[in-house]
Amino acid sequence: MKQNEDFQYNVALVGASTLKGKEVKSLLAERGFPVGRLALLDTEDVRGQLTEFDEEPAVLQPVTKDSFENMAFAIFASSPSFTEQHWQMAEESGCEVIDLSYFLETNPRARLRAPLVEGLWEEGGGPIESHLAVSAHPAAMAIAGILGMLSRRFSVERAVITVFEPVSERGKAGLEELHRQTANLFVFQEIPKDTFDSQVAFNLLSSYGENSRPTLREVQERIGNHVRGLLRRRAVQPALRLLQAPIFFGHAFCCFLELADPVPPEEVEEVLNQKPFRVSRDRDDQPNVVGVAGSNEIELGAVERDAACEAGYWVWGAMDNVRLAALNAVEIAEERVFAAAGRSEPRP
Repeated sequence: MKQNEDFQYNVALVGASTLKGKEVKSLLAERGFPVGRLALLDTEDVRGQLTEFDEEPAVLQPVTKDSFENMAFAIFASSPSFTEQHWQMAEESGCEVIDLSYFLETNPRARLRAPLVEGLWEEGGGPIESHLAVSAHPAAMAIAGILGMLSRRFSVERAVITVFEPVSERGKAGLEELHRQTANLFVFQEIPKDTFDSQVAFNLLSSYGENSRPTLREVQERIGNHVRGLLRRRAVQPALRLLQAPIFFGHAFCCFLELADPVPPEEVEEVLNQKPFRVSRDRDDQPNVVGVAGSNEIELGAVERDAACEAGYWVWGAMDNVRLAALNAVEIAEERVFAAAGRSEPRP
């Protein structure tokens, strides 16, 4: 991995103007990542837009054949199609490629990564054998973290999970469409459906219109595949349902967990209360998508025993989807830096 004489690393951030790209840029500065030079790359239509990094002005640039020269990392926070166009150029230039777009998730050389939660069930990180990393879906990280932690302490017989999808998972287009749909409905005007091909505002969907891609079922399958790939048979595979909610930011999820034997709910809470998870036992202060905005934590509510199943428990949770996705990608890069420096401990 390329580093300069000051032990700093040049980073190419592809899709720097996207929601995830902006969050990655902020986290690199907040966490003191040893950036030598940061190249903010994006599509031609945003060329020249002025932004900032670490309180210094920066300009968005289009991708060229020289964009990845002398770069240690290429973080793709772009659309899958834009990643498809440029990731090989980054790899050929010797970059560590980190994919937030999921385009590389079916590439046999890419490794699905979630350092944000992997330490909850793995002892040590093990060798890093691939220079292509796919950052796991944030909902999959939350689900895998919960099941991974519980399975180390209890025998989990069954898990049924419903995830509520925010429109920000579709980027700025999703945010704009929900905003415009909401405004237009108030004044009885026709609503735009370019992104979801359905009414999302004031609604709850189990599927999109036929012209929307990716479909909700495809995203649901991605989350399930990522959970399976992260846990690698360490825990039961959950029954999963993904619903589109009329919310801008933040995944919310509801889990039913059945153990082999009943235990006090407080014991389940104790197991789950490990970073990046935080259990709120205050019944008057339960997690919600507004409250988790900007948080690095996955917040869980008080665990409740099911009224009809003595060994069944309900867990409610919420997290900032964009923040957690970006944080995981930055932690993948940090892990590489620590490995190059001969360290194994990530910063808190």
